[in-house]
Order: sequence, then C-alpha cells, then structure tokens
Amino acid sequence: MKHLHFNEIDSTNTYLKQEYQNLDNLTFVTASFQSSGHGRNSRVWNANKEENVLLSYLIKDKDIIEHFSYVSMFSAVVIVKYLESKGLENVSIKWPNDVYVNGKKIAGILLEGAYPNYLIVGIGLNLNQTDFNNKELRHPATSLKLEKSDFNSNPLNESQEIISLFNHLWCDFKGDWLMYDDFIKEHNYLLKKRIKLIDGSRIIIGIVEDIDSQCNLLINIDKEIVKIDSGEIVEIL
Repeated sequence: MKHLHFNEIDSTNTYLKQEYQNLDNLTFVTASFQSSGHGRNSRVWNANKEENVLLSYLIKDKDIIEHFSYVSMFSAVVIVKYLESKGLENVSIKWPNDVYVNGKKIAGILLEGAYPNYLIVGIGLNLNQTDFNNKELRHPATSLKLEKSDFNSNPLNESQEIISLFNHLWCDFKGDWLMYDDFIKEHNYLLKKRIKLIDGSRIIIGIVEDIDSQCNLLINIDKEIVKIDSGEIVEIL
C-alpha cells in the first residue's frame, strides 16, 4: 500500500480520479485541507484545516470493484474499529455510508468509480474539530475530540494508523466477503428505526429489520420485507 500526503488539495477523491492510471492498486491519499471536498450528490464536505482525517484510496482490482457495496461496508467497519480502539462507545454504521457515535455523524464514506477501471473510496472523519454549524447540516455532527475530551493527536498520525488498520484487515476481507457480516449487523444504527428512503423515483417508508449478507437494507413495509440495495435515507421518523 502506497501513501501520498498533501498539505492542501482540491479533493483526495478528485486527485485519484485524475491520476488513477499512474497509480498502483490500493494507493492511499490524505490531505490536511481540501478546498473542494464533497460528499454524496455533490454536497459540500467542510472540514477545518489540519483538524480532521481526509483520506481516499484507490481500487483497481476488478473482482473487488464488482462488489462495491461490500467495500463501502468494509470501510465503515475499519472506521468503527478504529474509533472503538480509541475508547469510544455507541459507535455504529448508518447504511449505506456513514459512521455515527451516540446518534451523531462522525464520518462519511463516498464511493466514486468508472467500472471496470477503478473504484475510489473517500473517507472524511471528524477528529479534532469542535465547531459545527449543526443548523446547516442535514445530520448533527460530532468528532473524536468532542466525544473524548482528552484526545489529542495529529490528523496525519491518525491517518497513518487508519491506513495500517486497513492493511491489517484487507487480506482477510478480500479472502472472505462475509467475514464482517456479524459485525455490521451488530453495529446497525438503523436497526428497528422507522425511516423514509428515496430509491430512484420511489419513496419508501418502513422499519429497518436488518442488513443482509449482500449489504442490502431489509425494510419492513406493512409486514412485507423489502430488499433495498441503494438509496438515500432522508429522514428517521
């Protein structure tokens, strides 16, 4: 695994999209600041300079790219394990691409790609930032510093620790897609919550029952279990 770090960049995801042909599989890019950070649906991802983990990694293995939903969940698993190693409790995965602590968003995961050439996974993790304008955010935010006041560490050091954890877990994950299935189920933030979800032109309202072994969300709609493989949760009712 190769690691490139920039003091400032437009976006770590954008850099990998532009340079993927010149980079090896599992190249990691981190930055102290992003001038044009973005999340899903081109939403702006604001992060204070030198206060957070801003990380993206490149996948060029076609077999893995085909299983992109597993990659998203695996990335969330890594972040959850990292946060739990720091002593945080009530850490959970909010399908399909967020990590929560005590009901607040601490990390977001963004997948972008061009099959079969590449898949890019971007991760924004709130580390030392303590000022969030939650009135303007779609979901209340938190950080490792807010959850653990005695936390004090350089974001680059923490990025390197996360990359090391990826490296440690990756071989097992690649060998067995279902290795973290139970872990994902146990950390399902949406379990038994009533949600409103948009899937293309459909609006779905129901109670989340599970995440299956293919990383689909299982929703109970009037006693019928519906399998959802993509979509955006717009509200928890």
